[in-house]
Amino acid sequence: MKKYTIGEVFRLGLLKNYQGKPYKHKATISKLINLLNYDIIETAYGPAKVVSKEEIERSNNSRKLNK
Repeated sequence: MKKYTIGEVFRLGLLKNYQGKPYKHKATISKLINLLNYDIIETAYGPAKVVSKEEIERSNNSRKLNK
């Protein structure tokens, strides 16, 4: 199971808004990840929150517009 840090989620555009477009600000992604189930890992730069691909997809599906 692949897990992504906040920076990776931002750079890869994995977390989408209700229109299906990636968020433009890293701070917005950080706030949304606080609402998800995340783990904390130790990196060379200090602790980092990581979230799984499944959790990101679940979050994206909950925000989709029903057309």
